[in-house]
Amino acid sequence: MINKLHNLYCCILALMITFWSGTDIYATTIKMQQDQKVKGIIVDEKGEVIIGATIQVIDSHERTVTNMDGEFTIAVPQNSYLTVSYIGYETQKIAIGKQKLLRIVLKEENTLLNEVVVVGYGTMKRKEMTSAISHVSAKDLNQISSLDASMLLQGKVSSVSVSNTALANPNSTGSIQIRGISSRNASLSPLIVIDGIPGGDLTNINPADIESIDVLKDGAASAIYGTRGSNGVILVNLKKGSKDGQIHTTYSTSVTFNKVKNELDIMNAEQYRAYCIPSNPLNDLGSSTDWFDEITRLGVTHMHTLTLSGGTARTNYRLTVDYRNAEGVDLRSDRREYGARASINHTTKDGLFTFSANISPRDIKRQVAANVFTGAIQNNPTVPVYDPKEKNGYYRFPSGSGLYNIVERLTEEQDDTEIDILEWNASAGVNLLPLFNPQNPNMVLKSQITVSQYKVDKLIGTFTPSTYGPNVNAGIDGKAKRSFAKSSDTNLEWITNFSTRIKNHQIRAMLGYSYMYGVSQGFDAENWNFDSDALGYNNLGAGLYASIEGKTMMGSSKSDHKLISFFGRVNYDWKERYMLTFSLRHEGSSRFGKNHKWGNFPAFSLGWRISDEKFMDSISWIDDLKIRYDYGMTGNQEIGNYKSLATYQAFGWYQYNGNSFHVWGPSKNVNSELRWEQGRNQNIGLDFSLFKNRISGSLNYYIRKQEDLLGNYNVPTPPNLYSTIYANVGTLRNTGFEFDITANLIRMKDFTWNMTVVGATNNNKFVSFSNDIYKGQSYYSTCEMANPNNPGYLQRIEEGQRIGNYFTYRYAGVDKEGDWMVYNKDGKAISIAEATEDDKSITGNGLPKFTGSMTHNFVYKNFDLTIALRGACGFDIFNVHDFYYGLQSGTTNLLTTAFSKNAHIKKGINILSDYFIEPGDYLKIDNITLGYTLDIKKKYIDRIRIFGTANNLYTFTKFSGVDPSTYQINGLTPGTFGGNANYYPSAFQFILGLQVNF
Repeated sequence: MINKLHNLYCCILALMITFWSGTDIYATTIKMQQDQKVKGIIVDEKGEVIIGATIQVIDSHERTVTNMDGEFTIAVPQNSYLTVSYIGYETQKIAIGKQKLLRIVLKEENTLLNEVVVVGYGTMKRKEMTSAISHVSAKDLNQISSLDASMLLQGKVSSVSVSNTALANPNSTGSIQIRGISSRNASLSPLIVIDGIPGGDLTNINPADIESIDVLKDGAASAIYGTRGSNGVILVNLKKGSKDGQIHTTYSTSVTFNKVKNELDIMNAEQYRAYCIPSNPLNDLGSSTDWFDEITRLGVTHMHTLTLSGGTARTNYRLTVDYRNAEGVDLRSDRREYGARASINHTTKDGLFTFSANISPRDIKRQVAANVFTGAIQNNPTVPVYDPKEKNGYYRFPSGSGLYNIVERLTEEQDDTEIDILEWNASAGVNLLPLFNPQNPNMVLKSQITVSQYKVDKLIGTFTPSTYGPNVNAGIDGKAKRSFAKSSDTNLEWITNFSTRIKNHQIRAMLGYSYMYGVSQGFDAENWNFDSDALGYNNLGAGLYASIEGKTMMGSSKSDHKLISFFGRVNYDWKERYMLTFSLRHEGSSRFGKNHKWGNFPAFSLGWRISDEKFMDSISWIDDLKIRYDYGMTGNQEIGNYKSLATYQAFGWYQYNGNSFHVWGPSKNVNSELRWEQGRNQNIGLDFSLFKNRISGSLNYYIRKQEDLLGNYNVPTPPNLYSTIYANVGTLRNTGFEFDITANLIRMKDFTWNMTVVGATNNNKFVSFSNDIYKGQSYYSTCEMANPNNPGYLQRIEEGQRIGNYFTYRYAGVDKEGDWMVYNKDGKAISIAEATEDDKSITGNGLPKFTGSMTHNFVYKNFDLTIALRGACGFDIFNVHDFYYGLQSGTTNLLTTAFSKNAHIKKGINILSDYFIEPGDYLKIDNITLGYTLDIKKKYIDRIRIFGTANNLYTFTKFSGVDPSTYQINGLTPGTFGGNANYYPSAFQFILGLQVNF
């Protein structure tokens, strides 16, 4: 029986196998009958074959790629479709029919026009823009070893000036200025917006996390940010999690070497003995010291970043952790950072809700070194560094000399800072359309609420021991100080977006509400004379000075402010040919007077795509041509808190009936009419793409008029209690022309060459320094020069004149004794002793008339090379180091120019003369980067990239001083060091980097 059952089961199994096999064979036979082999070749518009293009059957997994000859073969069902795609070309959909041999021509994709650009509270394609917005992708940012992301933009955007006068100092940050000087006392810095959150900090961003940076330059684009938009807006867009269902891991590292440049020819010991010792033999202390060499080292920085990214279109995440360790080029300055950034995004299954959260902590420990490089110029080179007779082993400079042992200062001083940064935000959004009109795919209605906070805690400790030379001279047994500062900005924003398309009409609208509360507080305390140096700044109570002398030696503070806004924007376009944008922000700030806390900031812009008109059809070399105009009003409220309120301060002690009373009184003249600065901005622009998108770019001409400038204004006393009042007085005007041009010069299979050129002019004028209330002051002096000899003010800001004017004597030679001769106001040469302030005149200007840069990108197979040039022209620099250290009358060590170029000036002291004003024009080989990328596509590693970058290679200039690019050319005192002789050397920088994708 068992055998029979066994035989039956075997028969059934055999029948089933035969049936299934037959079915499979039948299906295969049917499929073979339905499919047809299609062959083809894919070429570009020039007829050159395209290797590696992807061909896929729609609604099928069948796909292939072209071979080395651009050919392919694929099985395609009858009446099916193919899609053909390749990077940089438009994807084509092809109906097969009965075709068996295809020749497919791919057209280059105009990625520039379809590039997504971030605007205030939204995004749009570049071809839809009607404002002056510059977009810089991550691959186009500078490759530079800086812990400040602002330096990534240097030379990349027209009319954007990025300056850092001490780039080799790891604790120095850059300053950014957009489209010239816009204020005389309020902040000149643009608003930083990171992933839509205003008020961000560029030093808390890892460059590896940056997707792109968009710069809002004109008033129409910036007006949506109201009182904070006058100086432009920088939008930093960070990378998000991947959506392909895979986990991507990237490790990148770099090591940077900073080597200082000896730009100033300082007299060595031999030269000092030859020129300075004969008149004062006691100054020769027998040594030969190179102070500059003694305080410098090779600054080494290494950075490490690990990134994890993964997820799907519904839920994705990204995590970045980094470690940075940077040493400065002096003996003490350094900076160590640990940071992270985590983000997660989730969309519910039906797409109704979206959620996102981001958190970014950073821990910074740094040692800040005093700028001792000025001392390297001044110190006597015959003075020794070390003295075994002193307790700490360093030579002690005599009291009252004004000089000090700079090596001792760098090694004995402590100046430690601990900074904790926490930045977080969370958003919740709802897609309202499915609730109201789920059948309309051309309509969008979304609302999102975002809460964010940016917190900074800073703890500082400074200490100098009892053995420190200046303390020994003063009879002080150690000095210590502690301070703590805490600040936070909390934001709440609610945004609702609506868009719909009705045939050729596209309408988009946005409404929003914003609330920001900022608070800062802190305290500090110090003490002197400790029994021991062992505890440093960690036991202030052990100091005896405060208790014996009855000194408080402590302080504390707290201040806060609020900003509330209602805003909206409407965009309309017809066939992407005629475009209109209007926006309005109604905003209130607690910083201004009771009658001026609220204001309106409207803006509008128009665009016309001329290339879409029928009369342009015959002009084949123009691919895209758009003209636009915009107008916008912006404000500036960055003046600090409580400027409009009556505040009090202590004025010492008053004795009454044997008791001491602390006297308090008004700290300033009160101005309840204080309001924000008001910017009226106009821009006319032209966007173009030519010759099959080989050349593209934009041109802009702008007019910026800043009214109600904030600052101190002179007033009579009485009736005023003080001689100045903080008020809205003055009008400033900037005009300029900008161009951004990109040319794809060569585009071959194995070699490409792209070039980008940006440039800008700026014409600046201080229009007025009076209004209906305050009249009579037509100028004010600025850039007061430091001692010795009380030189006075170097520059003057005057009605009808350009900011940055030097106001000095005019050099007329020297007399028989080697003292200065200058021209008086009538043009007659007179001795400096006879000259008066009336004989001074405008002798130059420190504000460049043109700034520009050029970047070349070459790619040959797996190699890439980038060469960047940067320069400025049409401005003058005051040679401040020659002014202080290039004259024989100086009492410290000098530059060799005192006895060479300036040898004829034997008696003259440092007077403000155009003798020290020189053309500052320069062209700099900014950086060169050579990289190699290896696409491995193995089991564990996808890609490896190695690169080397050389920064600050060479500067072409006729200026006889230090690198002219280290002089700050933005701000109110361009072409100077702000009134002092501070010197921080520029450095040659070399970076080696590695990036591995897993």
